[in-house]
Amino acid sequence: MLKRSYYGLLSTISLSAFGDAFGLLAMEWLAYELTGSKLVMGALALTSGIPELLLRLLGSPLSDRLPRVRFMACLAAIRLLAIALPLGMGLAGQLQLWHLFAAAGLSGACAALFMPTAMAVIPGVADSRKLVRAFAVIDGCKGAAALLGPALAGVLTAASGSLPALGVNMLCYIAAIATLLCLPKQPKPAAATSRSSFSVSGYIREIAEGFTFYKQFPAMLMIMFMASVSNLSSIAVWTMMVPYVREVLHRNAAAMGTLTTASALGTLVGLGVISLMGEITHRRLVMLGSLGTIGVITSMWGLVPSFPFALAAVFVSGALGPFFGSLSSSLHGRLVPPSLQGRVNSIRFLIGGSLQPFGAFIGGAVAEAYGVPTLFFAAGLLPASCAAAALLLPGLRMLDGDLAALEARHLKSSRPASAVQNVLAKR
Repeated sequence: MLKRSYYGLLSTISLSAFGDAFGLLAMEWLAYELTGSKLVMGALALTSGIPELLLRLLGSPLSDRLPRVRFMACLAAIRLLAIALPLGMGLAGQLQLWHLFAAAGLSGACAALFMPTAMAVIPGVADSRKLVRAFAVIDGCKGAAALLGPALAGVLTAASGSLPALGVNMLCYIAAIATLLCLPKQPKPAAATSRSSFSVSGYIREIAEGFTFYKQFPAMLMIMFMASVSNLSSIAVWTMMVPYVREVLHRNAAAMGTLTTASALGTLVGLGVISLMGEITHRRLVMLGSLGTIGVITSMWGLVPSFPFALAAVFVSGALGPFFGSLSSSLHGRLVPPSLQGRVNSIRFLIGGSLQPFGAFIGGAVAEAYGVPTLFFAAGLLPASCAAAALLLPGLRMLDGDLAALEARHLKSSRPASAVQNVLAKR
């Protein structure tokens, strides 16, 4: 039953990622066709990102209070309705910009809790002795979906327009919802069974418990800050990919899909390399080194207006990404108690994505004022500089070596005075 639940969850995440590749490209392309404004594209990403940030904070306890699989199905159903709005209006010939903004805001709000909830389910349906591999397989399937999705979406958009791509997004959500509803019933989260009543003060306390993990492991908080800086840079670049492809490379939607596919292919290669390497003990150097190198490549990308160079840049950047992401996921999967998985993963995504909406909007403003190449150059310098500075922080050395020793040192240095610490102490 556990294997069936794990593979069902794997299918759901892959279907959602595949569909989102179609929907994202279609909505960006529609927004640019309607307005021709880079600033509007940044505002579209901001409209999606702000509700996502708020829901990750305010809704974080829901992943530990509600039946997680059914909760994911409800979130996917709402996202399905969000995509139906611009698709229906577009088919009727009545599509307006506000339809795209409404769909982006609603979809972003639901996306806030979908992946954190999925990450919270994995430790309960995977072999605890193979938890790192379970997360790696999830990352690999997401990468495979992202590998096929953008290229197919680009070809479909170039041939038939953006609306069929939105239709594919809807079909993927329908399949994901059906898969979730067919999964075996999962036990209720510990927080759901221990809290039969609701109170505002108790709910706020549950939100605060999600932050307690980072108070106990400040090195992990610094890593997530680095993730937020890297994501700010990345979203600024990828939000401007449509004008980059059209104005700098002078190519069509198929070229944009090919670039995204090259990035996803690089991600799969990086995941394969990590799996062959086995256990990595020098995590600090590997994680920060990958972020810094990606930043340098992005800056170079802005200086060389060449499609082959862009393909190489996104491939190498994609290959380096898992050396940060997979290590971060495995660290959270091992160190976070099961009863806090939903909340901590929500806070993790909150911190890591906290700067994304602003990065998208600022990226649009910089590209509008100074051009897309200047944006790429500046966006690369930011994570490269921050990663170099973080290498000098002695506290991050705690991430190297034996994780059991790291956990033991923290538990020894602090008395378990809270419920969260009591759970950790029993592990």
